[in-house]
Amino acid sequence: MLVELIHNPASGTHNDVRLDVLARAFEACGAQVRLGRTKQDGRFEIFPECDLVCVSGGDGALRLVVASMAKAGLTKPLCVFPAGTVNLVAREIGYSSDPEKFAREIMAGFLARERARLEAPLITSDGLPFVACISAGPDGQAVARHNPALKKRIGGAAYAWSMLRLLADWPAFRFALQVEAGGSETQLDCAAFYVIKARHYAGNWVLAPQADLASPRFHVVALARARRRDFFRFLAAVAMGRDPARLAFVRSLPAQALTIRAGDAGSQMAAFQVDGDWLSAQPRDIRMAGTSITYCLPVPE
Repeated sequence: MLVELIHNPASGTHNDVRLDVLARAFEACGAQVRLGRTKQDGRFEIFPECDLVCVSGGDGALRLVVASMAKAGLTKPLCVFPAGTVNLVAREIGYSSDPEKFAREIMAGFLARERARLEAPLITSDGLPFVACISAGPDGQAVARHNPALKKRIGGAAYAWSMLRLLADWPAFRFALQVEAGGSETQLDCAAFYVIKARHYAGNWVLAPQADLASPRFHVVALARARRRDFFRFLAAVAMGRDPARLAFVRSLPAQALTIRAGDAGSQMAAFQVDGDWLSAQPRDIRMAGTSITYCLPVPE
């Protein structure tokens, strides 16, 4: 069995020692390992003879690999070792952060074949795949303004610090959304919104309890208002494990397609984040692609 172990050496969370431990752990389980690297445009060298692609990184690195594989028409099974900042997909699937345990459980899952696979329908933004989430609003602005050097030192807490700094210059956005599902359309006017494919968001938080990687739909969570007090009420509800859709100014809808337009001319230019990374341009069309990603599931020891 040949495992292609892909990593991003430019990532702030990259660790050569940990990567080496992971490679040796796969080899101890009887696999051959070859290393590959991601590039910023998503390209990487894929070994045609590899049996499994393992991404060592976070959701951003996984997105680059998934996009490149989709473009090339490759259907190799994937797994992701949680070596990024937040690791939403790894958290949802249940991948271990211990390199040796991870390798043993993945090898057991791979050899189990049919009973250890997760088919995750692919979701795209303007034709480009992503794996967990897209959002626009205060937290998108926080991602756009965060300090990468600080993130390297303190991890995800850098986003919280960036959010606190927004309090002095709170953004004001408006969006017009067209949500499509089951042949029907819903129009929404909102100040912030989230597109949720993986169940978790920003760690252990859950914005859409019905969200599921294996679902052929995603969820749109839209805030009609996102003033400071509204947004922190929203965050408080999520932090307490409540469904935020119970708040009067929040709507949550399942969707198969979403069209996004900027709102009134008086609102600020919005910043978007995708899988924890700043998105340089506003997406216009988000939809299920009709194809799937195959994740190799871990089999516990």
